Amino acid sequence: MTDDEASIRRSLQFLLHARGYEPLSYRSGSALLADPASLSADCMIADYNMPDLDGLSLLGAFRAKGWDGPAILICASRDQELRLRAKACGYAEVIQKPFIRTPVLEALHRLCECAEPGDCDEDGEGGAGCGC
Repeated sequence: MTDDEASIRRSLQFLLHARGYEPLSYRSGSALLADPASLSADCMIADYNMPDLDGLSLLGAFRAKGWDGPAILICASRDQELRLRAKACGYAEVIQKPFIRTPVLEALHRLCECAEPGDCDEDGEGGAGCGC
């Protein structure tokens, strides 16, 4: 997870840790890209508006390093154009700030916990009650 706002980073880290995840936390996109351990992440949560790289550029750079997991973008904007661009860049979910914990946890469940073979049927509809 990467966000330049320390309070958001800490809250997400606390929330995810409390739910059994082992989050890696970065204050910038550059820091995430510089850490080889980040490539082992199952899922990425990134803020759109950061001073060094925006969230769209970050995902592209992370994919160029060989990472191919699902990604969640968090942003303050209600701009539909940004949502469409984020989806086109490969973000599976876009969650608007200020968000509450439920949207993040639900997205992680859909993207990470339900991402095992057999969890979804052929056409992408949820199987095994996972809501994929």
